[in-house]
Amino acid sequence: MVAPLGVASSPASPAKTRQEPGTALSGEAQNLGSSPEKMNVESASVTNWTAQPRIEDFPLLSSCISEYLAHVRANFSRKTLDIYALALKTFIAFAGDIPVGTVNAHVIDRFKVCRIESVSIATVNLQLRVIKSFFNCLKRWEIVAMNPCDTVRQIRGNEISPVFLTTEELQHLLKTLEKHWLLPIVVFAAMTGARLGEVLNLTWADIDLPRRLVCIRSSSSYRVKGGKVRTVPLNQTVLEVLGSLPRRDGLVFRGVHGGHACANHVSRTFRHAVRAAGLDRRVHFHSLRHGFASHLVQKGVSLYQVQKLLGHASPRVTEVYSHLQGTQMHEVVNMIDLV
Repeated sequence: MVAPLGVASSPASPAKTRQEPGTALSGEAQNLGSSPEKMNVESASVTNWTAQPRIEDFPLLSSCISEYLAHVRANFSRKTLDIYALALKTFIAFAGDIPVGTVNAHVIDRFKVCRIESVSIATVNLQLRVIKSFFNCLKRWEIVAMNPCDTVRQIRGNEISPVFLTTEELQHLLKTLEKHWLLPIVVFAAMTGARLGEVLNLTWADIDLPRRLVCIRSSSSYRVKGGKVRTVPLNQTVLEVLGSLPRRDGLVFRGVHGGHACANHVSRTFRHAVRAAGLDRRVHFHSLRHGFASHLVQKGVSLYQVQKLLGHASPRVTEVYSHLQGTQMHEVVNMIDLV
């Protein structure tokens, strides 16, 4: 268990020169401020919380990461836990198992420069967000006083539009999947914008056929991203697919052998189907969610409404589809046309 930094009841220790990871203090640096007379410890009348902690008072990165991942495991989905664990494992492999108090903006910047040489900008930025979240938690736990990521900028890159299928391409794909066990899963995802995990963990109790609604929520075995419940309307296409499925207690969609479908297997099977249909090889299962949002925006649905349907916590995430509002923008500027 990581203990939050406390200040000992004994007089404040002499300040030490900060030691950068991977460096050693010189003899002169170690002797700086070692004179009690210079420190005037007896005459100091400072409250405990203002005392400067020593480097050796800070817990190691490995200890903090272990407790932080336990916190993530209890509050977020398994997929989120895996992403955070990989990012922090990569960071500690670079920085070493050093006291958390020695991690500063310079260390984070060096990590950023090192990572961009081997992975994409998107991956580096994702890992930087994870590290920032980690230190925000340590700050809230009062283990560190500052977040070293606060002054570190993410890498700016060219905006990449999400890949999705056109209406014609989706119809072509569905024809190739006729009588395939994957067909109802693909139709439901494409018509509701639900994530793969949300689709595979959906139960009949979550579906209200008379009101044409589906409630997407967490269960004992699955946690919805962000933990928030959302309700999505069902169109006629989805209702017909659901009506063709056997009504049994439990899961709505099942795997090829009738059990719980494996997300990785569904994803791989979908990619094979896309290639067999001669479609863009970049398309993956999550592209169905992108297509749901993209087609709605192109038909004039507001980004706010799309945000609610997708369950995005922040409108900034939904803004990736804003470039598709071209036709709407023409209508907006025509409102003040002088001709």
